[in-house]
Amino acid sequence: MNYTNANGCAGLAPYCYNVTVNPLPVPTISGPSPACSNVPGLVYSTQTGMTTYLWSISAGGSITGGIGTSAVTVTWSTPGAQTLSVNYTNGNGCTAVAPTVYPVTVNSTVTPTITGSTNLCVNSGYYTYTTQPGMTNYLWNISSGGVINYGSGTNAITVTWVTPGAQWVSVNFTNLRMLLSKSNNVKRNG
Repeated sequence: MNYTNANGCAGLAPYCYNVTVNPLPVPTISGPSPACSNVPGLVYSTQTGMTTYLWSISAGGSITGGIGTSAVTVTWSTPGAQTLSVNYTNGNGCTAVAPTVYPVTVNSTVTPTITGSTNLCVNSGYYTYTTQPGMTNYLWNISSGGVINYGSGTNAITVTWVTPGAQWVSVNFTNLRMLLSKSNNVKRNG
C-alpha cells in the first residue's frame, strides 16, 4: 500500500501488511449408525481441543451427557432416520459455516423371548428352549439344577434338569450392536 499525503509527498516504498487467512473447520462425527432404540449411553464424538462445541439432535433422540464437549452420550427413542449435528470453534477462532450433520438409522429394539417347557419332572429327558433365530453371539445360561446338552451358541438348546425346584434359563444375543437378554423361570417337580 502506498499513497500521497496532503503535502504531496509519497512514501519511499509501499507498506506491506501480512494477513493470515485460515480455513474454516470441517467437523466430523463418529459413533454408532445404525443404532438400536432405547439403548442408553451411545457415544458420538468429534475433534478434540476445540471450543464452543454446539451439539443438536433430531426429535427422535436425546443428548444425556457431554454437552459443550467433544463427545456426547445419546439415547435414541424413536426408530427411523435421525440426525446428530455439531459445530465448534477451532484454535484459529474459525467456526464452520454450517454444522456437520451425521445421519443415524435407528432400529427398533428386539425383545428376546424364550419358549420351552416350564413345568416338568426331574431327570425326565431332554427339553428344548428356543429364542429368536437370525441373531448372533447367542449365550445361554441355566441355573445349577440343569445341564445344557446341545445347542450352545445357537438359537435353540437342549437341557436336562437334574435337580428339583425352581430353576431358570436365560439367553443373551447380539442384534445390530445391541446386547439383549431374557430370563425364563422354570419350575421343576421332584
